[in-house]
Amino acid sequence: MMNRRDFLKAAASTAALATPLAGHASRRAGGHVVIVGGGFGGATLAKYLRLWSEGGVKVTLVERNLHFTSCPMSNLVIGGLKRMEDITLDYRQLAARHGVRVVHDTVVGIDPAKRTVRLAGGDSLHYDRLALSPGIDFMTDAIGGLTGQQEALPHAWKAGPQTALLRRQLEAIPDGGVFAMHIPKAPFRCPPGPYERACMVASYFKRHKPKSKVLVLDANPDIQSKKALFRAAWDQHYRGIIEYRPDNTLLEVDAASRRAVMEFDAVTADVLNIIPPQRAGAVAGMIGSNLVNDRWVGVNWLTTEVSDVPGVHVIGDAAFPAPGMPKSGHMANQ
Repeated sequence: MMNRRDFLKAAASTAALATPLAGHASRRAGGHVVIVGGGFGGATLAKYLRLWSEGGVKVTLVERNLHFTSCPMSNLVIGGLKRMEDITLDYRQLAARHGVRVVHDTVVGIDPAKRTVRLAGGDSLHYDRLALSPGIDFMTDAIGGLTGQQEALPHAWKAGPQTALLRRQLEAIPDGGVFAMHIPKAPFRCPPGPYERACMVASYFKRHKPKSKVLVLDANPDIQSKKALFRAAWDQHYRGIIEYRPDNTLLEVDAASRRAVMEFDAVTADVLNIIPPQRAGAVAGMIGSNLVNDRWVGVNWLTTEVSDVPGVHVIGDAAFPAPGMPKSGHMANQ
């Protein structure tokens, strides 16, 4: 079965181009594509637009961060098996190898009618096609007491400083302490990620703090990805360390006491890792699209063009998921 990447590549080499973005990958098409967001989706798109057009398409990538820190593999940092530098890269190779213009700035406005993107630094970029890969933002206001508490209660669901902070909190737990993690209702970024994190924390405890426990509080009725695999791992390797509690909707938290209040229970932990509910990154709200469930951007899944905003494409976690499609770096890359 042909995936979207194969389809776009094939389309780019034919005269009858099937999708708008593929059209911009044609050798003769020319034009300027602006991409906002340099994660797995945006950086991959920038690279392949340049490759498949043989340099015929001008590509500008707008990314506010100087370095890319990978969310995949970041749980290994939390578990003490990798370092932050192992999962951190810069953007120089995109420019040096592929001729992508990389602009480190923040988008403050988008005008789809005029096809312009305004940057915080004062510049304005004109585009022929715009692709947004803004990832996710967090709905901290959906949980009482959580807003403004990310230093005390880091989610570490965007890899970077919070990853290192959560690792330090884990190291400070006394032997016999409790690490409690709350998982929001699906959809959320990387469905297997929370359960992987539970394994990494349990692995660290098993090696260094064998009296400590991992408490997984899940708002969902069951494990959301690779259920049999995680159940087997927990039973074989982490019996007595990981406790899993489904159907636990989080109502509020107290950062000072590290207390989480659910619908039918309350938990106090030494480290409280709250993964908030999520929505499309803020940039997605600048194009005037009617967001699905007020959270995600609706797209045509053949072209990734926004359903109600012509000329703008959204890829990766910010898009409303197609049936059976997880929000993951792998899918954004594809």
